[in-house]
Amino acid sequence: EEILLKNYHRLDSINHQFTVHFKQTGKKQNNNYRVFVNWPEDGEILRETRVEPVQGDKKKPSSFWEHRFRDGRKSKKWITLPVTGKLKDVSKKKSKKKFSLEDLEFTEEDIKKNDHIILSLEKLNNYSVYVIESVEKGKSGKIKKSKKIWIDKENYFIHKAEFYTKSGRLYRSAECKDIQFVKGIAFPSKIFVEDLKSKSQMHLQLADIRINPEFDLTIFIPRDQ
Repeated sequence: EEILLKNYHRLDSINHQFTVHFKQTGKKQNNNYRVFVNWPEDGEILRETRVEPVQGDKKKPSSFWEHRFRDGRKSKKWITLPVTGKLKDVSKKKSKKKFSLEDLEFTEEDIKKNDHIILSLEKLNNYSVYVIESVEKGKSGKIKKSKKIWIDKENYFIHKAEFYTKSGRLYRSAECKDIQFVKGIAFPSKIFVEDLKSKSQMHLQLADIRINPEFDLTIFIPRDQ
């Protein structure tokens, strides 16, 4: 739990932004996004995130917001609908996406309620890593799903993750490549994802990473587009 908490708090109080180029095999359209993360110094919001699409063919491409709160209450999430541009609260909905950057994160709830064990210490791409298995169980104690992660021993960055069904079948893997350090903070330049269910691959490329940029704080206010 101590290792996972250090991963969870790795970017605490560090304002940052980056762009993501997303490509999936079998899909003609590539998606590009800008991600902004801000930690307000005071107020009820602990962290606010804005994901906006880099303008493409769509007249009103979807935007995304997330607010996390200091008092520990459940995060609020919003999207704008792609055709109308109307704002919609999706806090209670589970994402149907095959992969998102959140899959390479742990929440405090995950850390507290799941069972974790260090499987080994290994070398991965010349980095020393902890290999940790995290198992989510239902109220009856039966396994719902599990995840195996490779966490850097020095900076607690996740280099690799594998996702398993309740029966122990691997259905997705993600690996971060070409690690770059921006002001001493590790970020992947590339993320390769293989989804065994759909037999598809996803390639994410991160660029233009900035630490402590000057934000127009109005971008973090959820609104119709």
